[in-house]
Amino acid sequence: MVDGRLPDIALYGALFAGAVAAFCLERLTGGGFGLTSDIVAVAGNATCGWSWLLVRALFQRPAARRETWPLMLVLALVATGAFLRFDGSASGAMPRMIDNVETLVSSTLLLLATIEPLKAIGSDMTRAERRFRILFAAGYATVLAIAVLWVDGSPADSIAGRWGGWIKMGCAVLALLGIGLAILYRGRNPLPDARKAKPRTQSGEEAALGERLLRLMRDEALYALPDLRVAEVARRIGEAEYKVTQCITGALGFRNFNHMANHFRIGEAQRRLADARLDPLPILTIALDCGFGSIGPFNRAFKAETGMTPTQFRKARATP
Repeated sequence: MVDGRLPDIALYGALFAGAVAAFCLERLTGGGFGLTSDIVAVAGNATCGWSWLLVRALFQRPAARRETWPLMLVLALVATGAFLRFDGSASGAMPRMIDNVETLVSSTLLLLATIEPLKAIGSDMTRAERRFRILFAAGYATVLAIAVLWVDGSPADSIAGRWGGWIKMGCAVLALLGIGLAILYRGRNPLPDARKAKPRTQSGEEAALGERLLRLMRDEALYALPDLRVAEVARRIGEAEYKVTQCITGALGFRNFNHMANHFRIGEAQRRLADARLDPLPILTIALDCGFGSIGPFNRAFKAETGMTPTQFRKARATP
């Protein structure tokens, strides 16, 4: 339980699984059970909304204030589907317009669920988290491409036309299995909780990990590796990537891993630029030796850290 409430992932996961089961049941029975079939059909049509809410819960950090509008939107979508299903007079212009709006909103939610995992990808994420998000988005998009783009509207004499119902059921089951695996992964690799992103006492374990990271960067000059990633640092000190990332952005106070690496790189560059014996050395060479891949990122990072360009810094040192 979280704050006395069932976690969103578990709640929406159960609702999505129920909607998939209803969708498959309605396809298998052919809707020949009167009111019961209508109820099952309405539940099955809610897969778009529940999948979107579930994907949001999987890939968005828990916010300090829970948003209610996404759930209200999906409930309104379900209610609209029920109205269209049970209203026997739903054949005029208004019901047709409502049906078109429902279809448009459902399609939009499917698209949003596809791009949701990719929205927050950044350099401060672990490699495993980035890979997880990309694989999820690719799998979700593939299922949609088959079930919607290929099957819907296909000619009756084509493979998709003859087997469309079974293909859609197969896609629904695959989506359920894939999301089930995603839920298991997220359970083992939770996102940082924005509700807990407040000043707190630093534990002894965090302080010790921070010291180990600083010693690794200082003593072994790990920052000089141009393709250094947080995964390599985590491997060297024998800690999980997410713990290293949390320590970098928490105990050590850096924005992300690149910010920390560049901090040490710029410190080393300052020492070299301040050494008169290294004046014949081109600034590009210093940048490369300190771990930067090119001069542009070096100049930007140096100015952000010191307030001046490398050339200005060297001239200021040389000026009596």
